[in-house]
Amino acid sequence: MSEDDEASRYEPSASPWRPGWLVEVDLHLHTIASDGSLSPTELINQILKTSLRTVAITDHDSTAGVDEAMTAASGTNLTVIPGIEFGSEVDDSEVHLIGLFIDHTSPALQTVLERFRNQRVEAAQEMVSKLNALNMNITWERVSELAEGSVGRPHIARALLEKGFVTSIREAFDLYIGNDGPARVPRPKFTPVEALEIVHAAGGVGIVAHPRTVNNLDGVLPALVEAGLAGIEVFAEKYGTLHQRRFRELADKYSLIPGGGTDYHAFGTENEVKPGMSGPPPETARLLYEVALKKHNGTPGFTPSRPL
Repeated sequence: MSEDDEASRYEPSASPWRPGWLVEVDLHLHTIASDGSLSPTELINQILKTSLRTVAITDHDSTAGVDEAMTAASGTNLTVIPGIEFGSEVDDSEVHLIGLFIDHTSPALQTVLERFRNQRVEAAQEMVSKLNALNMNITWERVSELAEGSVGRPHIARALLEKGFVTSIREAFDLYIGNDGPARVPRPKFTPVEALEIVHAAGGVGIVAHPRTVNNLDGVLPALVEAGLAGIEVFAEKYGTLHQRRFRELADKYSLIPGGGTDYHAFGTENEVKPGMSGPPPETARLLYEVALKKHNGTPGFTPSRPL
């Protein structure tokens, strides 16, 4: 990939960006607890074969994979940070916010997540009905089987692929269930600041995920920064030099920590960035933890058992 490429996960043919440091940190990973393809144990076993030393499990609206991942990493040199990824929206901007160092067992947090899961299921069921009305007959039962956990659009896409209605997961999104697709059913979402407040209430800190996907990022960031945003992904997906430069400038402008990770789902798509291939600088997790300590007066939701 050339220096000026602006690639991302939405351009599967693009080659992954490779950092100039040993990749030891990945703060954006998914499991079957949301829309990933690997169990937490399978994901950790894969990670243990890499150079990674600190990772965060950041499933969508779910912390169900955290305990299993921690158990799988116990007795190793790998630190697993409890995390989560929230979808939020303000005006015409969809913002994904990652929470790190949260108390994933917090009853208040779990009450919120249960509501999210119910809304996600209702939206997914409506999408299946819309697809059936378009003569693409997939069943809710099969979508649920493919999910194995928190159901999402990727599971609907896989059901469409399985029945031959599309030739790829990407095509399912492009033609039917993407944000402007005829079968898309959005679910109610918090504003970005509300999502950040939930993360803070659980003892964590928040960073903006894959900022390339945020419309009006410059208009969204000031309110989040005022609400205590800790970081923004700079080393994300397949971001090339131009994207990294832009988001690094925003990080510097607002005194945010440049974070990142692979956003790995194990979809098996062309040139998918796998754990250990790319990630933020080695000191990133420690810097974010220092913010968490300060934010929560020395007692964040999660305290690592070893130095980051």
